[in-house]
Amino acid sequence: VYELPFGSGRQFGTSMSGAANAILGGWSIEGITRLETGPPVNVRLNRDVANTGRSRQRPNLIGDPNAGPKTPDAWYNANAFEIPQQFTFGGAGAYITDADGIVSFDVALQKQFHLSERHTIELRTEFFNLPNTVNFGLPEERLQRGNTNKITSQSVAPRQIQLGLRWRF
Repeated sequence: VYELPFGSGRQFGTSMSGAANAILGGWSIEGITRLETGPPVNVRLNRDVANTGRSRQRPNLIGDPNAGPKTPDAWYNANAFEIPQQFTFGGAGAYITDADGIVSFDVALQKQFHLSERHTIELRTEFFNLPNTVNFGLPEERLQRGNTNKITSQSVAPRQIQLGLRWRF
């Protein structure tokens, strides 16, 4: 939390009049920044090719899974994988591609109005994901589905604004 240095009892404006102090004084700002790299994605088959009773098997790797434009319609290169022969295991490694990272800036602006020695009103505005950055969710990991390598969700909500008023007595 950073209290802005304007208003009565602060670095600038200690001699402000009552009206000027009510408008310019008592402000504070705070923020939280969230920067994360994308989590790993484990591309896998949607069926039991090796006939082991488990459907989380890996495909064969025949290209670079990280080549491509990295768009919501094609996050990783699905053509870099192929289905192994029946009754065999695929050779692709686990978690060899990554999902989108997260960039989010949350900011709050607060104003205090001192009514008397024991009474204060706080007006607060909070901005979640202030620049409204799109943070994609995880791409579909399973091959052989209609939405293979597509992203259909977000990991952080779009910008949200919240207002609050508190009377302290």
